[in-house]
Amino acid sequence: MTDPVIICRNVSKTFHQWRFEVDVLKDINLRVEAREQVAIIGVSGAGKSTLLHLVGGLEPATSGSIEIDGRDLTRMKESDRGMLRNRALGFVYQFHHLLQEFSAEENVAMPLLVRRDDPSKAMEDARGMLERVGLGHRFAHKPGELSGGERQRVAIARALVTRPKCVLADEPTGNLDRKSAESVYALMLELNREYGTSLVIATHDAALASRMDRIYTIEDGGLRPVSPGDGSQVADIRSTMIQYREP
Repeated sequence: MTDPVIICRNVSKTFHQWRFEVDVLKDINLRVEAREQVAIIGVSGAGKSTLLHLVGGLEPATSGSIEIDGRDLTRMKESDRGMLRNRALGFVYQFHHLLQEFSAEENVAMPLLVRRDDPSKAMEDARGMLERVGLGHRFAHKPGELSGGERQRVAIARALVTRPKCVLADEPTGNLDRKSAESVYALMLELNREYGTSLVIATHDAALASRMDRIYTIEDGGLRPVSPGDGSQVADIRSTMIQYREP
């Protein structure tokens, strides 16, 4: 039994808007083990992205604690949180957030260069990861020269090049056509198994959610598990996703 990669204890997040307070997340408890695949579903605005931002140390929780690889994000300085993010976490977003002026190779190498790895080794590792995601022929291409599915594969390569403990993915296939989405999430699940990296995905994609180890919904700020069931699991999740589909 390995130590958990993520532990959230009684995590809450309140946003202040004018004179009002909005409780987006309330007393969230979540534990993610090594190699585990976790899907989080819910309506638009339910707090899926906010939860990923809190877990990733991109914004502070209002209360509660969040441990990443045994270290409490809520008790760390911003500089230390940044180093932990770079070492332990990878991020994939709906919109790839690649740097337009850099090549695919340079984009993937960026997390390694940020932590001051040897530049030649960083580029070598980036090329190796691009090969692994099927883009060995696209090293020198810039994002504007790639298709949507290819750009998302570059983003996945960038997330995994540091060999993180966990990848946090926010609607990673939400901006893709069905064929590209199928290809991208099949790749993500394959790489999860190959590298032993945990995977936490916020998604509206019923097919993706139903293939994960565990599924949660966010309702009224709380996190509720969806029972996996047996052969009826896919049908159950698809039914649930119809309820949570964005308007």
